[in-house]
Amino acid sequence: MIGWKALTLIGAALALLWQTRPAYAVAYLMLLFFFAAPNLLERSAKKLIVSRRGGEQYLFPGDEGQVSLVVQNPTVLPFAWISILDSIPRNLVLGTRLPKPVFSLGPKQSREVAFPLLARERGVYRLGPLELFVGDFFGISTWRHHIAAEQTIVVYPQVRSLPELALPSRLSFGNFPALQRIHPDPTRLAGVRPYEQGDPLRTIHWPASARTQALQVKQFDHTVTVNCRIFLDFCQDSYSVSQFFPATERAVTTAASLAAHIIQRGEACGLATNAVLNEYLPESTGISYDTGHIHLRPRQGAQQLSEILSILAGVCPQNQKDFLTLVQESSDALEQGTILLWVVPRDTPEVLKAAADYVRQGRQVSIFAVEKVLHPELLHAAPGSALQVFEVSMDGEVTL
Repeated sequence: MIGWKALTLIGAALALLWQTRPAYAVAYLMLLFFFAAPNLLERSAKKLIVSRRGGEQYLFPGDEGQVSLVVQNPTVLPFAWISILDSIPRNLVLGTRLPKPVFSLGPKQSREVAFPLLARERGVYRLGPLELFVGDFFGISTWRHHIAAEQTIVVYPQVRSLPELALPSRLSFGNFPALQRIHPDPTRLAGVRPYEQGDPLRTIHWPASARTQALQVKQFDHTVTVNCRIFLDFCQDSYSVSQFFPATERAVTTAASLAAHIIQRGEACGLATNAVLNEYLPESTGISYDTGHIHLRPRQGAQQLSEILSILAGVCPQNQKDFLTLVQESSDALEQGTILLWVVPRDTPEVLKAAADYVRQGRQVSIFAVEKVLHPELLHAAPGSALQVFEVSMDGEVTL
């Protein structure tokens, strides 16, 4: 380009020297091509409007998606070619190289372009900025511009189904006998007794009253609906160096699968972890976040599951707070009858001691070891035991 400009200046000098009409025509034409046209192209290109279509996207590993961009030309100048390069992280690129579409755009027209995505690993990814390239019809000049248009792609962790995890029925989620008999459950009939003054009429058992020829009232089991809270150990020092990456990812998958299982049953589930968040913090009134300390209070519903998975998508290990400190600091915030699900690398004596303290308080604790079980005798605890240990195998299955 510099050579062409120099040649243009030489042509203009020769035109002034020769002072002939053909020489002036060539000089004017060269000045138009190599000075006026690039300036006009740059001024027009700056008026191009590039926007992203859609907001945040949520994918699971293995899912394919796409990013859509809309390019608008509000000017009367046509563009011979326009090319866009998006800053897409490698874990989202479909194929071996970043896509760079090229297209023309006429006056007052718009064009939508799409980039395919492939979610490979959980995480929170920021797309952008965009690089916009514009060229003229003669290939003389190219204009390049950066556009700060960002977009967030959240790749959830893997969620395993119950058959894959072998979780089941022996994990007592939901209602359990109350410590104080103050919450009668009308769906759980325990027997009948003679009517006493003050008993509600709706509790009268009419068939039993007809048989005994005396009023009988229903007796119900007393239960409370409990919350479940998952505690995820994400302290770096808790994991072995040789198994760090697979074990931490297995821990996240286990926590996500437990949360999905609980919430899809219609129960309330919360999350606590000693981790830090990578870029993304869900907008929730139930979350409290400090460096190395994340809490999401138990709630029901699909929105709660989405927030838990979004947190687990962005968690990163840290060394500022260990697991037992997290458990201790969370004890005051636990609701009555909360079932505790601890996802840890190993069932160390310290972890078991802390779990036993909660069991003595009348709570139920289930421990999921993602690296190794140090106390195999606890694997064979009776279903419904207050303290249970499960071993998460290398392929993500839980050994009972």
